[in-house]
Amino acid sequence: MFARLAAALLVALLLPTPSLAAEIIVVNGDPPGVGFNDPTPATPLGGNPGTTVGEQALYVFQTAARIWGHRLVSKQPILVISFFTPLTCTATGAVLGAAGANWYFSNVEPAAGGQALAPDTWYPAALAEKLTRQDIVADPNDPFEIFSLFNSRLGQPGCLTGSGWYYGVDNNEPSNRIDLLAVVLHEFGHGLGFSVGPTNSSTGVRAAGFASIWEGQMLDTTTGKRWIEMSDAERAASARNNQNLVWAGQKASNVVPSTLAFGTQVNVLDPSSLGSAEAIPASFGAPLGPRGVRATLVAPDDGGGASPRDGCEAFPQPGLIAGNIVLMDRGTCTFVIKVKNAQDAGAVAAVVANNTAGPLGLAGVDPSIVIPAVGITQAFGVALRAAAPAYVHVGRNVNVRAGTVFNFPRLYAPSTFAQGSSVSHWDTSTTPNMLMEPSINPDLTRSVKNPDDLTWSLLRDIGW
Repeated sequence: MFARLAAALLVALLLPTPSLAAEIIVVNGDPPGVGFNDPTPATPLGGNPGTTVGEQALYVFQTAARIWGHRLVSKQPILVISFFTPLTCTATGAVLGAAGANWYFSNVEPAAGGQALAPDTWYPAALAEKLTRQDIVADPNDPFEIFSLFNSRLGQPGCLTGSGWYYGVDNNEPSNRIDLLAVVLHEFGHGLGFSVGPTNSSTGVRAAGFASIWEGQMLDTTTGKRWIEMSDAERAASARNNQNLVWAGQKASNVVPSTLAFGTQVNVLDPSSLGSAEAIPASFGAPLGPRGVRATLVAPDDGGGASPRDGCEAFPQPGLIAGNIVLMDRGTCTFVIKVKNAQDAGAVAAVVANNTAGPLGLAGVDPSIVIPAVGITQAFGVALRAAAPAYVHVGRNVNVRAGTVFNFPRLYAPSTFAQGSSVSHWDTSTTPNMLMEPSINPDLTRSVKNPDDLTWSLLRDIGW
């Protein structure tokens, strides 16, 4: 006997791969003339030889399949039903795609040569079949291990207008295009098991009272408990314990030093009583060099607007800023605008304080920004502003890897719960950016394992 659960999540597709790897089979669910069968002519680009929109989309999925299939080992084929179809859109926002395990299984007896699943524990279908070495038939009419939907309308009028998919596979997408390969690789990760699964990540409630295979490796560093040891209420609180929920699997922890960069900090040299605090480098601007930046930190008012502290208007007295580091508060405008205003006033670096708990990641793109910028916590920002002018060093912390606590990589657990993002992603404080963060970043490679990424190691922690 076994228990099964239809997944409420969604994810991936792939091609047959060599016998030592996983065989992931793409099942094209689109009708003739649309989606993967769209006959609209397209010019081959970025290593993608397809000559129609449908062919190019399918080739991207097949490339992602080869990447994931090469890393996984399973004697059971993984069937992925997938659709490239219109999804929810507006001119300024769109659902890119959704994917996940089609079924979750528990209490399945192994076939010859297989291993038993942990009792009363949910496993995503592909992993459950790999471990037990059998095709677990939940429904003969729905034999797929993974289910996925991706948005074919992206970039068309009224659907994230001015953007669109980049179908190349060379990691060379233009600034106004979204790299389809990166998104598909990300969603494959969810379908293969990078997810807390049927456990409700917001309420902590378990399906049928069974834990998911993830819960044994999720550690709250505040309480010292793993999710498998917690009550529903404790899991719900942990899902909102910003910066303090980590993945404690040994295989992922082992490769942290070879994958993540040293952490970044703002160290107050004078007054030294303020000490130091974690900072997160911006995704734009100059990287911090080995020596970092030492300078006086100032917190001048900008030209007005909603707040004189947000840096959203040009600074009226650049003489107070030239050669210094500028402190600004989060809010009102983009991070790029803030840092560009600081740079225009002569700042050598910028620090942006969060307006909620936890360190702040600064996202954005502007090639004209050539100074480094970092984000810090709200509390440290308040202390710095009270002490300004202060002499500080913004640079590396060689004792900590970025995005970790006790060498365990953080999971995304913002204090305000983010539906669809919280818990089942790496935290945004990891550096470099990881594939399974809650947003796709332009600096991602096409590797899912160390030294480029932690994702494959996490999957190995749950049995892959």
